[in-house]
Amino acid sequence: MPHLFYFVIPETSPQEGEIVLQGEEAHHAIRVVRLKGGEPIAFIDGIGGKWFGEVVHVSKNTLTARIIKYQYAPKEKKSFSLILGWLHRDTAMEMIINYGTELGISEFRFFQAERSTRPIRLSEKIKRWVVQACKTTGREWFPEINIYKSLEKALTNFNGKLLIATIDLDAVPIQKLSDISKCGLIIGPEGDLSEQEQTIALKYGAIPVHLGPCIYRSELSALLGSILVMQKQHQFEKPPEKNFFI
Repeated sequence: MPHLFYFVIPETSPQEGEIVLQGEEAHHAIRVVRLKGGEPIAFIDGIGGKWFGEVVHVSKNTLTARIIKYQYAPKEKKSFSLILGWLHRDTAMEMIINYGTELGISEFRFFQAERSTRPIRLSEKIKRWVVQACKTTGREWFPEINIYKSLEKALTNFNGKLLIATIDLDAVPIQKLSDISKCGLIIGPEGDLSEQEQTIALKYGAIPVHLGPCIYRSELSALLGSILVMQKQHQFEKPPEKNFFI
């Protein structure tokens, strides 16, 4: 099957008939991907909808596709939140958001840690990273992105089992945990969490876990920890989408 490119469309788009792609998405499809008539195409809306279709017409500024199949994916009952101290480097944040979104992280909770070296802010480029990652994978739901002024504020309304990555001797491997269908993993920034933040995490019931025999940078710890938790949640057992013309 040829490579399938995904594009983002409004949630009000029709489920049958045709979709007309315009604006920035049309520019990407026509000028960058260079889609032609008869080629497969797919669309997502970020809130569960996915369309499979075939390009029927390409003009200078618009692309028209015939809808072959529409499907809706309800939100998974299993969820995983990455609770991360804000990092200094944009490249590290981009890596975490891009790959984390592709993996299927349900929610990013970024907080201003005591050792975060720059102020936390939610910029437009973060939203672009999320959208691009969902277009790469065909993920139906955009992850939630929330920011907090402190770790305590990030934990106040969290509902689920909390874990904190630490090198503490009492930490256990994630593989030994049970009942983590709704789970959040706390990862510190460069320089790790402060002692006060570790105390706060434990106050909220966080279970100390380790990620293996090595000490990793924050961005690798975030992604590795996410994979280990989601693997334990059996998030990767569903096979890839295929035969979408059926």
